[in-house]
Amino acid sequence: MEKQWWQDALRVIQYNLQIQDTDRMVPEEIAAKACEAGANAVVINAGGIYAWYRSRIPFHHINEYLPAKGNLLEDLIRCCHALGIKVIGRFDFSKTDDVVYLQHPEWFVKDSEGKPVCYGSGRMGSWSLLMSTCINGGYRNEAFAVKVMEEALDCLEIDGIFYNAPHMEECYCENCRRKYRSLYAKELPENKKDWEPDWQTQCLKDNMKLLYRTVKERRKEVPVILYYGTYREDGTGLPENLDLRYETADMVCTEAQDILSAGKKRLPFSWKPTLNMKLGQYAGEAPRPFGIIHSCPGMDWRHTGLPAAEYEFWLSQIPAANGQLWHSLTGFDAVITDKRLLRVMKKVTRRAALSDSLMQGAVSAARTLLLWNAGVSELGFTQGLMDCHIPFDIMDIWHMDLDRMKTYKTVILPGGFPTDSAVTDILGKYVEAGGSLYAEKTDAAITQALAGLLGIRPEACTGHDISAAYGVLEPEGEALNQALMETKYIPVKGELLYVSAEKEAVKLMTFIPPFAPPDGVGAPPERAGLPVTHTGIPLLLENRVGKGRVLTGFFELSRLMLEIGLEDQKQLFGNCISYLNGEETEFDGALLPEGIFAYPYRAGEKFLVHLVNGVGSRPLKNTVECHHLELAVRGWKEGKVSRVFSALEGAPVSWEENDGWIRIRLESLLVWDIIVME
Repeated sequence: MEKQWWQDALRVIQYNLQIQDTDRMVPEEIAAKACEAGANAVVINAGGIYAWYRSRIPFHHINEYLPAKGNLLEDLIRCCHALGIKVIGRFDFSKTDDVVYLQHPEWFVKDSEGKPVCYGSGRMGSWSLLMSTCINGGYRNEAFAVKVMEEALDCLEIDGIFYNAPHMEECYCENCRRKYRSLYAKELPENKKDWEPDWQTQCLKDNMKLLYRTVKERRKEVPVILYYGTYREDGTGLPENLDLRYETADMVCTEAQDILSAGKKRLPFSWKPTLNMKLGQYAGEAPRPFGIIHSCPGMDWRHTGLPAAEYEFWLSQIPAANGQLWHSLTGFDAVITDKRLLRVMKKVTRRAALSDSLMQGAVSAARTLLLWNAGVSELGFTQGLMDCHIPFDIMDIWHMDLDRMKTYKTVILPGGFPTDSAVTDILGKYVEAGGSLYAEKTDAAITQALAGLLGIRPEACTGHDISAAYGVLEPEGEALNQALMETKYIPVKGELLYVSAEKEAVKLMTFIPPFAPPDGVGAPPERAGLPVTHTGIPLLLENRVGKGRVLTGFFELSRLMLEIGLEDQKQLFGNCISYLNGEETEFDGALLPEGIFAYPYRAGEKFLVHLVNGVGSRPLKNTVECHHLELAVRGWKEGKVSRVFSALEGAPVSWEENDGWIRIRLESLLVWDIIVME
């Protein structure tokens, strides 16, 4: 099959157009600025809430600010094409005018009391009310959306389609009630928590299947882009099954909003863009996922930009994590008043173009695989892996694959990850074949098969809300003692699993029980002595199985790294993974400072290491330049290395080969660089 344009590396700028800026739009200037910035595709408002062309579809609200003569959108498309820039049309069928509701109330979302849902009703000015449309109603299906897509594909030379806000809102209209009854043979519950787990997913799938088919029947070559889900920061979300998303899309995207306006206590994880891109990587022929980065510090301040240092750090993670960069701007260059964001946007986009050329055919050099079910434990291990500079990839619950698993030296099994017989069987075969497994287990749901894998007896009991307790490394745990030799007690708290080890299993760290209840830890100091200074209760247990080994933590190390983050907790985790990886790792970033993210790749005869600098208190207000950074690489090719250089920032690099390692010293790092070895 002939390669399509969208299968090449893309750098996208989305211009979120405001209708009151219409008269300031000069197509030639917008296209030229996009080209100057290094973009090769743009996303432009096309239809849905507003039609940006002279639509003839009833109820399609035409932008009243469009010029009386000519066709602004067609001119913009033509100017972009003249500069080799593809144009992706943005369509949003999630809302429409109140006057449409008055004529077709059956098209709209109804709350549990049967009332329509109004969006932004408190907006001042001479605006119509916007009403939320139902995903199962006619507006988002054959009665309106299909007709709009057919018209747009016929009259506009758009190269791609992007559906904004396609997901289902909570709705209790008759359309939804009938469909629920048909699917599940029961009434739609009045409490959303009682809905069938796949209800909303099924509704989205049905709607997108219709719109996807409409696009392909009209113009088969036009790709469709849809959002994919990632995670919730409280760990209560469900992982996205990308198989379902690709049934109705050719490319996928997700947002990594850096919402600073929510306050410092609610800052998103510093590695959010990185994790989003890892979750969107998909086996097969699918393009790399798009990472959408909004330029603003929150939609409530969308007319200004993120602090320049924060913005550059946030943007740079997308290409470094092997994603495709997608900028989201409010307006276009001529109306954007914060010129700093434009400067950063252009800088990173141009560097992304160079990165794209280097990354052709690149594959991850990670030797560690994190199993993913979107829980708190997974987020904690992500924190630990990023802080310890341990490269990792992700395998979600929908794609448990033994053959792929065997390509990694170490697999991490998070706490709470489903371990049914199929999963336990895969993990057992992986370890028996020589793999290393790090498992976190704090609940007492233990099958005989899992107990055998972990090296424990099935009888176990849980300890809840443990505090004022410690772990102590045993002599057998000497391999985990790096950088911990000057301390004895490693703080632990939270959930604990008390287990009995089988005789062949080795205790590497044991439990020191609480010295006091929470209300007695501070006073009196005379009673702060430890009542028990040693137990045989394992906190870290090693079990040999076949050619491999299992290292199990029976306490919440992942949560400790996420919520507390003491150096010793992070160091212990890093030591565990280094111990399990042994001599099979190709990258060592242990000497890099925390706050610098590392992403190693193999690219043919080259080895690439992206470094992204986020050192400093967030939100970053200034870039903290780092100096004399040391990292090491080995084993990716035979023969001598001929050259090592800094591809983006041009910083001096020195290197030497020693004991099979290429030890590299980078003199300075500002924000984002790629170290190239060839």
